[in-house]
Amino acid sequence: MNVTTKLTGLLVILLVGVVIGLQTAERGISKVSGLPDVQTQTFYIKQMDQGKMEIAVMGKQVQTANPEKMVNYMSNMGLTMGSTIKSGAKTFVDWVGSFFEP
Repeated sequence: MNVTTKLTGLLVILLVGVVIGLQTAERGISKVSGLPDVQTQTFYIKQMDQGKMEIAVMGKQVQTANPEKMVNYMSNMGLTMGSTIKSGAKTFVDWVGSFFEP
């Protein structure tokens, strides 16, 4: 199997484990402190009225009333990185191609 695939799989497993661990630790701390039903700061999904949902990851709200317009930071970052790499590769190819022009 490709090394990149293995590394990606391990990183995904690690990320899921960290989120589950943080959530478990937060629940344990709230049980010990005795605070009544406080919204978790790690990850929570709350169903609002008429099928609308509210999602928060690490205390930051990522989805509100309109599910179609969900903010996906990783997707935006990936698109930005992809366009940057694409423009850099195009510039590099044009630069190398300029050596072979008559």
